[in-house]
Amino acid sequence: MRLLILAFGLLLLSAAPSLAERIYCPIPEDGVWVNADAEPKEISRVEVESRCENEQVFVRVRAFTSCVPRDCKWGWTDAQLRSDGAVEVLLIGFLNSKQLTLKGFGDLLDVQVINIVNDLSEPKREKTYNLKRE
Repeated sequence: MRLLILAFGLLLLSAAPSLAERIYCPIPEDGVWVNADAEPKEISRVEVESRCENEQVFVRVRAFTSCVPRDCKWGWTDAQLRSDGAVEVLLIGFLNSKQLTLKGFGDLLDVQVINIVNDLSEPKREKTYNLKRE
């Protein structure tokens, strides 16, 4: 009898990780996020949309950089949801690209940006911003 109870307990413990891998939508990063203090060419706004389909999470991101007279827009781009819960997206432009890693913390979005000059004439530059939910 004890052996049966022990076997049943081990079976429950082995099933626990699959319960932890449940998918929730929308993800915490979903929404519109703004950086009111953005300097020129810095991230001023990020929009994240997520949806769940067939036990998979699909995410797309659109980012804006501070420009004059109005902000420059990077188009909607498919993003990846990493195993640590962060969202990663590569925005490709003609002269440069931006790799964004997004992680939501309540009403704040931590945005790590790696700026890449496409012809590699300059080194990569990295900066982190904290955006607020709009």
